[in-house]
Amino acid sequence: MLKNVRILILLLAILIIAATSSKSAILADDPNVPDTIYVDSVVSTSMTRGYLPVYFYNDEELAGLEITLTYDAPDVLVDSFSFVDGRVNEFSMKGVYHYSGNTFTIYCFSLSDAMIAVGDGLLGEVHFSFAPGLDAQVVRIDTTTVTIGDREFSTSFSDWSSSQFQPSFVSGYLDIQLGSCCLGDRGNVNGSEDDIVDVSDLVYMVKWMFHEGPGPYCLEECNVDASNELVDVADLVYMVKWMFHEGPPPAACP
Repeated sequence: MLKNVRILILLLAILIIAATSSKSAILADDPNVPDTIYVDSVVSTSMTRGYLPVYFYNDEELAGLEITLTYDAPDVLVDSFSFVDGRVNEFSMKGVYHYSGNTFTIYCFSLSDAMIAVGDGLLGEVHFSFAPGLDAQVVRIDTTTVTIGDREFSTSFSDWSSSQFQPSFVSGYLDIQLGSCCLGDRGNVNGSEDDIVDVSDLVYMVKWMFHEGPGPYCLEECNVDASNELVDVADLVYMVKWMFHEGPPPAACP
């Protein structure tokens, strides 16, 4: 009996030492920078759309994350959240939950996927829409907590043991300014600084239209035929015909 007790104590000691060593290794690698979620600040000169990147930093692997954001601008709506080109794009359990009003939760959980690796970079982009003629304004994005029934939605990370902890948060804003974002001729769909229209703009446009990529930084640039205020498949056909020398070039910006 005494021998069994000693073996049990020895096994418990080994487990405690292993756990302590593992924790010490994590702390030894800790760069002493807090895990952080930070929302970018972007100026939008588009008449109808805007986007805002959201980034995050973590110094240990994560089993999941939950980010609840809110803003005070009743005439500005969240169209979608794009994970394309973000750090968790390959994860299967991710999405956005919209509440009434201007509050929404972005989430990602590993489940059977690998853990979210240590790193720093893009989570995704919030895409906004607003009616033409909206007054110039600054839409500030902040974090909040929402309680629905017995479930509380807030901003938190989950570690390897599924324990939740609160990361630091840096708010950002969308600065909606009056004027047109379209320069020269239309067609610079991907917003390249050189304003050159090429096949990369066509690819960008196709991905966006079929919900496989982020939206354009300037909707007027997509309205290549200038036929109306809407961007539709006719603009895509117009772009293809011009690219293959079967149609006229994109129309001039307003």
